[in-house]
Amino acid sequence: MKRTAALIATAVATIALTGCFIPEKFTTTVKMASDGGYSYQYSGLTAFGPAIMQMKMSGSGLSSKQEQELQLEVGKLSKSPDVQKASYAGNGRYEFVIRGDRKPGQSAKVLDAFNIFTDKDGLVNITSVGLSPADKAELQKLGLKIDGKLEVTLPKNAEVVSSNATSTPTFFGMFGTYSWKIGSIEERPMMKIRLR
Repeated sequence: MKRTAALIATAVATIALTGCFIPEKFTTTVKMASDGGYSYQYSGLTAFGPAIMQMKMSGSGLSSKQEQELQLEVGKLSKSPDVQKASYAGNGRYEFVIRGDRKPGQSAKVLDAFNIFTDKDGLVNITSVGLSPADKAELQKLGLKIDGKLEVTLPKNAEVVSSNATSTPTFFGMFGTYSWKIGSIEERPMMKIRLR
């Protein structure tokens, strides 16, 4: 247990918006313009992996000192690019609002959970990060309940080359968005878009 407490202390000391954060209850939106520029927003409850692991291994909550250390990190997190709001919600979880605008061809990574990039064929890709079987097994051990939604709005000149969206726009693509309901780490949104 002391080893895990040391691990959480080290992780807190180097905290950044990277793979330590696991989206738990969230909504992510992407709105693409006809020139390929886009805006995105992530808002929701996000688990800090090392803290969740500490609680799982100890069978109890975090100590008041650990809670305090995580609370103090809000100032650093708020200075990260595109972070509009960061607050500590307790029990190793943060509330984030992350919003950004990108020019055509610019990529974005949202909490190392979602990627938006243009590939070598000129297709815009919107996808979640692929996890190795070992990473999936570790995340499943944490017992997190994932409840998320991704919505993508496309311009009229966009052609969807491939998508695994759970719902799509209606009436010839004129109304609604492409959306994914994400309830587990196994559900991996993917979309490739060509702009004409």
